[in-house]
Amino acid sequence: MPITRAQVKSKTMVAYILQSYDKTNIYLPDIEVLNKRTFEEMSEKHETVYLKPERGRKSKGIIRICRKEGLYLLRKSEEELEYKFDSKTSLWSSVSKWTSHTRYVIQEGINSLTKDNRYFDFRCHALRINGEWVVGGVCVRLGSPGNIVTTSHIGGTPILLDSLFTDFLDYSKEDQDQVMEKLHDCILNAVNVVSPLYPSNWEFAVDIGLDTDKRVWIYEVNNEPLIRGNFKLLTDQTLYKKIQYLRTIAK
Repeated sequence: MPITRAQVKSKTMVAYILQSYDKTNIYLPDIEVLNKRTFEEMSEKHETVYLKPERGRKSKGIIRICRKEGLYLLRKSEEELEYKFDSKTSLWSSVSKWTSHTRYVIQEGINSLTKDNRYFDFRCHALRINGEWVVGGVCVRLGSPGNIVTTSHIGGTPILLDSLFTDFLDYSKEDQDQVMEKLHDCILNAVNVVSPLYPSNWEFAVDIGLDTDKRVWIYEVNNEPLIRGNFKLLTDQTLYKKIQYLRTIAK
């Protein structure tokens, strides 16, 4: 049976494929289709979980839930208000209403945080050049203080890798080299596994987190990557121009 475009855009379909290979499964946080059972299991297993529309874009509709001191603290990506619940029953009652309009997934939360507790992730762009997948560029999406998402559409700021490592993480040169090696392995393994689902696609973006133990995690693989809201907003346009050029020879 051929894979449809909608299935490739499905977070659960892509997660299933990534889970099927040892070389990518090691990078995956727990992820399940959201329902009452998976909600109870995941929210008990993990201190932080994220609820995401299965075919969402631009971080719209994302919900973060943290378990802390007997309470469940809930934030929506497009609101500053924090909701507090004292029981899982009351929490699920609200969550089920807020997510009833579309299919959601529930994903283990990763503490990808700067030294001043701002969320960040890596937007990694890969292209197929002469039949081989290459990394066209990696930038950082830095969330605004207090926000739960990192995209520029909801207050995030794209920055260069060097700025993250030196200004926000205080990484040594050895730390930086170690992380970059992991990132490149993760990116290429991910696109090599996912690309057969969509053989006419010659570019993907992989969104990757980095926890406090310097372990990298795949958040999502995007098969319709944009560069205007990420690489084009960088102060240095080198990576943006590089990806633009690679797009002209990718196939």
